[in-house]
Amino acid sequence: MKKALATQRCIEISQEIGWTEKRIVETSYDMMLFPDQLTVKDDHYPIQSIFDISYRKKPEKNAMGFLYLHTSRGVRTYYIKEEPTALIEAYRNLIKP
Repeated sequence: MKKALATQRCIEISQEIGWTEKRIVETSYDMMLFPDQLTVKDDHYPIQSIFDISYRKKPEKNAMGFLYLHTSRGVRTYYIKEEPTALIEAYRNLIKP
């Protein structure tokens, strides 16, 4: 298996409704950048189909942020809790001319 150049933890939020309560469940998964593609769960994006990666996150600790993956298939949005600077730097170094 190839080694990832960078990894970003993403969060999936879902609601479960029981008989007497409603719960918010957070599940985490990794976004991994490889020299030829970026993988997120079962999705694979070839590097040449990615136009940019950006994010918006409030500075408060444990604040939820958004990572935007700009691709030829549109903009994909992912929830994040950690700054994605390592992922963005690795991507920009990979596409440098």
